[in-house]
Amino acid sequence: MKIREWLVKNRRVFTIWFIVAAVVEICVLLYFKPWGPSLGVAASPRRWTMAVICDWWLLKLPLALLGMSIVAERPKWLAPPGRYQEGQEYPVFSTYTYAAVAFMAALFAAAGILHYEFFDMPAAPAAISVTLFNPIIGFFTLWIGGVARSLIFGTGNPVYWATGVGLLDGCTWIWLGIFYWLFRESKWGKNAVARIIFWIVIYWIWRPLIIADFYLWLLPVPALWGKAVNYVTQFLPSGTTASVAGLIISEALRQALERGRRGAPEVSA
Repeated sequence: MKIREWLVKNRRVFTIWFIVAAVVEICVLLYFKPWGPSLGVAASPRRWTMAVICDWWLLKLPLALLGMSIVAERPKWLAPPGRYQEGQEYPVFSTYTYAAVAFMAALFAAAGILHYEFFDMPAAPAAISVTLFNPIIGFFTLWIGGVARSLIFGTGNPVYWATGVGLLDGCTWIWLGIFYWLFRESKWGKNAVARIIFWIVIYWIWRPLIIADFYLWLLPVPALWGKAVNYVTQFLPSGTTASVAGLIISEALRQALERGRRGAPEVSA
């Protein structure tokens, strides 16, 4: 069975898995009460381990697979930018996919030269990876690129990035990409300005929502409140600016590719 068919066929499984996992996650949170002192100081090894296990392997893995199943059934999303042809089948993974992931992951890693408090530069290639290409390419861009960035610039523990944090980032952005594509294909998403406004709104809603339980595991009160303030006042604004820049680049490149294809001469056999 092809990967695309497997993803689409098991969407209901992923949905039920995610719902059950969400209930289990809530129960585990209530049992351990990580916002208190029971798991030790902020960002202790025990907290990091619980965050990686409970946030990614329990809760976000089925959510990521659910997102991939949504992308997999849409050939227009899987096609290379500006190259979609009605009726043609496009695989989830192909030479094009691997090349796009490699290029965007390298760009994402290199963008880590700046820290997010100044300008969240990696958010620009992240946005391009899920809007110009497709959200599955974006997932692997964030995962692989995040691990590479941690190795090059020391932005976190590479082991945690490889086994949890990078995967959480991938899950975050695969769904940002899905929201963007769904809106882009709706009757309200035909205007580029409307798409940018939608992106900003969903970015501010989705990013705090999907990261909330991770920080609950990682930080006790009052450190949790300090992180929340920092997240809203520094991380979200800098990420919004960079991701909007990436989205504008993505929109411009897509239009150029589509115009180029329309202007290409027909070749007869």
